[in-house]
Amino acid sequence: MSLNLETERLTLQPFKKEDAIRIRDLANDKELASILGLPHPYELKYAEDWIAIQSDQIEEGVEFPLTITFKELNELIGTITIRIDKSNNKGELGYWIGKDYWGKGFATEAVKRIIDFGFSQLNLNKIWASALARNIASKIVLEKAGLQKEGTLRQNRLLQNEYEDVDIYGLLKIEYKQLLFN
Repeated sequence: MSLNLETERLTLQPFKKEDAIRIRDLANDKELASILGLPHPYELKYAEDWIAIQSDQIEEGVEFPLTITFKELNELIGTITIRIDKSNNKGELGYWIGKDYWGKGFATEAVKRIIDFGFSQLNLNKIWASALARNIASKIVLEKAGLQKEGTLRQNRLLQNEYEDVDIYGLLKIEYKQLLFN
């Protein structure tokens, strides 16, 4: 199974150790941290530790964390992952893009590609994702990629001493196939 996924503008591929510095730089943003629940400041050690466990996760087929690289600049601009729930044959989608790259369609492009990977190569039945209710941009990305809002988990996450509502989105394989043929 190839883990070098291409789109028109992006390459999604496994992380290398040297990507840790770039991840630290991108993740070390207060607004991004508040949306994702990342520690702030985001230290290099966090990125290094995270990257260190990824090859085992991929090998075990439990998670596929990938870089999002903008081909034109050959620059890592974010990350995307799909976490596999083998017993229920579904995957949880997660992603973020560095703030300088927001609003350019990169997240939507990456999400559409990882969804295709999840259904066509991993043969999942469902792909789902969550987004903070206040994260309008992320919810737009999910909807553009074909996911439907399934509900809201009220006060589901405690971030910076405040309870946040979380919206849940999902896409079934049968719905994805219908999207492809429309």
